[in-house]
Amino acid sequence: MRLPRPTIRIRLTLLYGFLFLLAGVVLIAITHVLYRDALEGDDLVAKQAFYAEEQVKEAFGERLPSGRVLREFTARDGRTIYKFVEDVHARAVDEAVDDALSEQLAQSGIALGVTTVGALLLGWLVAGRVLRPVQRITETARASSETNLHHRVALQGPDDELKELADTLDSLLEALERAFDSQRSFSANVSHELRTPLAILRAEAEIKLQDETASEAERDFARRILDSTDQGERTVDGLLALARSESGLLTRVEIDIAELVGDVVGDLATSAGQVELRLELADATAWGDRALLERLVANLVENALRHNAPGGWVRVETAREGNEALLGVTNSGPRLTTEEVERFFQPFVQRQGPEAERRGLGLGLSIVQAIVQAHGGTLSARARRDGGLAIEVRLPGSAATGS
Repeated sequence: MRLPRPTIRIRLTLLYGFLFLLAGVVLIAITHVLYRDALEGDDLVAKQAFYAEEQVKEAFGERLPSGRVLREFTARDGRTIYKFVEDVHARAVDEAVDDALSEQLAQSGIALGVTTVGALLLGWLVAGRVLRPVQRITETARASSETNLHHRVALQGPDDELKELADTLDSLLEALERAFDSQRSFSANVSHELRTPLAILRAEAEIKLQDETASEAERDFARRILDSTDQGERTVDGLLALARSESGLLTRVEIDIAELVGDVVGDLATSAGQVELRLELADATAWGDRALLERLVANLVENALRHNAPGGWVRVETAREGNEALLGVTNSGPRLTTEEVERFFQPFVQRQGPEAERRGLGLGLSIVQAIVQAHGGTLSARARRDGGLAIEVRLPGSAATGS
């Protein structure tokens, strides 16, 4: 049986219970010593001798039935009758004291056990109440992410250390939200502003290519401008998609992932070339933004086609596991290291090496990761032993899970 995680609430409860038990044991020990001293004190011994003499006189008067004087009567062991009765009393009192002390210890132990259980329950409730603000702070921090920073703790109550911690976290989240909003706004604005000069460059280059009087050198220069413009427009489109996905989802609809993958892969089939495309599509439904999910699938498949080997293959599969839609894209290709795979998800990072492709911009997988995060899903990637990459995306299968 697996033991529960030793949370601070459990540790505080055990600490409360241990301190209470320790204090109870000390209290019982002190009470026991004082009680024993009171029962075995000098006053009790003097009283035993006094009451022994009084009881004998009351029973026999001044003389015994034989006529002998009480003070002259002795037992076989030489004790006077008063001493004999006193010893009998003392033995009886000692036995009674021992019984009383044993009973006191037993009853005190039972009482301590019952009160310790009560103290543990009370400690559990008190610890939960004391740690409730900490739990609220933890839930707020867990719910916050790069795409969702509007949560606040907003802790009410006395101005103590916990409220100070909550206010500090709220201030940090507010500063992060402003910073991320500013970054996304800047990326979107720059991308939009770049479209106009790129469009002008494209128009000028196309006009020059259609000009019959243009020289061959001018035409070559115009073609290079068009190529650069294409790359610039792809960069702008990537930045826009990245900024949009990082801004969160405005709408969520139910999407048939298998159908969406079929449509996207069908459009990309003509660019597969010598690479074999394999589809294994099972029913899978997710909630999200269709345009962003189309971009996600397109980026994954294009990346798998681009970074492949002649005669290689790309396998795209969909499935449903529990309440999640599973999308997997696996491809053959060059061997990769774990460090390279981790860097692929950073913007503008491309694979290095003499055999590496240079046709990409290094934005594809960054956009994929941002889209997955915006949908509340998970993404994992691993390098295949035989070369290539295996990427798995899990998306929420319901609106409640993805929100």
